[in-house]
Amino acid sequence: MEQLFLMPGEERCERFKDGNGIPRVHYSYRSMHGAFFDCESRSLEEAQRLCEDWLVGQDRCYRN
Repeated sequence: MEQLFLMPGEERCERFKDGNGIPRVHYSYRSMHGAFFDCESRSLEEAQRLCEDWLVGQDRCYRN
């Protein structure tokens, strides 16, 4: 995944199988503030939940 091509608010998901043949998801997201989130997970739902948890922490950084 090339993070430079994600616009603010854009997400990407790529499904693949790991070395043991287990299905995995590579998920990337660029926040509206330009911060980049990237993870590998067992499912898209799990990756999105992890991203949402990360976004909550990011929101705290931008509050005045």
